[in-house]
Amino acid sequence: MNLNLYKTYIKVVETQNLSKTASEFDLSQPAITKQIQSLEEHYGVLLLERSGRRLKPTEAGELLYQCAREVVKTVEKTDRMMEELNESRKGSLVLGASSIPGHYILPLLIKAYKEMHPAISISLEVSDTDKIAARIADREIDVGIVGGMPNNRKIDSFEWIEDELLVVVPINHSLAGRQEVNLFKIITEKWIIREKGSGTRKAFEDLLNHRGLKKEDININVEAGSTETVMAMVEAGMGISIVSKWALPEGSAGRRVACLRLDEESAVKRSFYVIYPHQKSRRRTVNDFISFIRQTENPALLSAPELSPPH
Repeated sequence: MNLNLYKTYIKVVETQNLSKTASEFDLSQPAITKQIQSLEEHYGVLLLERSGRRLKPTEAGELLYQCAREVVKTVEKTDRMMEELNESRKGSLVLGASSIPGHYILPLLIKAYKEMHPAISISLEVSDTDKIAARIADREIDVGIVGGMPNNRKIDSFEWIEDELLVVVPINHSLAGRQEVNLFKIITEKWIIREKGSGTRKAFEDLLNHRGLKKEDININVEAGSTETVMAMVEAGMGISIVSKWALPEGSAGRRVACLRLDEESAVKRSFYVIYPHQKSRRRTVNDFISFIRQTENPALLSAPELSPPH
């Protein structure tokens, strides 16, 4: 039996109208009539009868309606399960991340996931938090990891792992041998900060606001588009900066820089957030990856390195 005949019959019973069914299926009314007749000929019974302007099922028609719904439901469920099984083996993922998780965290995560699902095709876009959130809202990216919680009804999210912002100074700076420093002790330094839209930049500005300061109160020497650029400029002696602990010490290895914590009064801790489009259902590959991330909260794989002594 052609499953489409059952689908047509179900819709006719529910709309009680041939023309409405024809419109919904983008078919002609005679084509719908022919499909109903085919069912009646197959079963040898009258399925529908007119009651005024409406069509109502006969006793046999009502029985067929109930059975047809179960058949269609079962077949569609089976199709979905087969598609999901196939996708779980050969699916794809489009991931996005702000610079810190994109450069220092997600590569480890993707490696571990690919070892479990080698046939999954993965692409990764690294941009600032605002751009990644916008692409998530537009459903152009399946899952993102960013340094701030987006305020957007089109996005679902959950808090993931912790980050701490650290001060980075040239190796010959007077603070290079210290373990920690107060914000007000370094406020007059030349600063290298990330570009607008960066999660690190926003966290730093939030710190300033919390301490009663504005961006205009600090001496911004350069705005840089990446953590790597920030590190290179600090190494060149162009100023000091504040960067994620996830970028250290790997980010400083082999460079003439030193890092130190802000003291308890000034410490900046934040979280990274996993974000994904708000929708009723998602591909199995996407759900599997989200579950994988949830289970990867601060394992050894993603433990941020301890600070090493200044080089």
